[in-house]
Amino acid sequence: FCVGDEMRVLVVADSEELAQTVSVVLKVRWPQLSLFHASEARVSIDLIRREKPDLVMLDLDSASVDGFDLISEIRGFSDVPLIVISQKDDVTDKVRALEMGADDWIAPSSVPMEFIAKVNAILRRCAPYSSSSRVSWFLNGKLRIDYATRKVSVLGRSVKLTPIEYEILCQLVRNEGSVVSHANLLHSVWGPNYGADPEFLKKYIHRLRCKVEEDPADPQMILTERGVGYILIGSSG
Repeated sequence: FCVGDEMRVLVVADSEELAQTVSVVLKVRWPQLSLFHASEARVSIDLIRREKPDLVMLDLDSASVDGFDLISEIRGFSDVPLIVISQKDDVTDKVRALEMGADDWIAPSSVPMEFIAKVNAILRRCAPYSSSSRVSWFLNGKLRIDYATRKVSVLGRSVKLTPIEYEILCQLVRNEGSVVSHANLLHSVWGPNYGADPEFLKKYIHRLRCKVEEDPADPQMILTERGVGYILIGSSG
């Protein structure tokens, strides 16, 4: 993970000009920025595997890359923080991108400081927790979280979560035994600009349950408090 003024960023876009603009803006905050540019999906996949960037920024308006397919392909092997860049203001596209594993959506015309603030927020959310508590066990040893590597296992079985799913789980874990409201989850995971839309959140909870519950249709770990939010059940002993 990037430290201090250093950061490695991959920009996937047709436009070299867009990549340069991103570079200029981010160097205000990270002077030692290393930026890679790819205009093809296969090249971008190779760069992620080889260079292990701290952040991927994907231009959804690119003509040569199917952004949604690429998000899905990246999430198949990596949990690298991923931000969509698009001038479109289509809510359907935004929701689809986020549901497929993108961590946020930024307009390239955003004010530079807002652009930097959003990137900083994503990196902070996706950063490992303090090494002073590298590994924690929950639910009487059923659930294991290694904060340094962001690895999660349930009953000894490794579970691969997207950054968003991981952050939702961590937010529930921080409040183990207490109900976390829809608004609290949305604000803590996506930021204060996201409204309290229970249906939007419900899809992520379903995907998380499919990965951590033995029977997602009859959850025993992540329970619903109807009309309020969700609760990770406390240990019983």
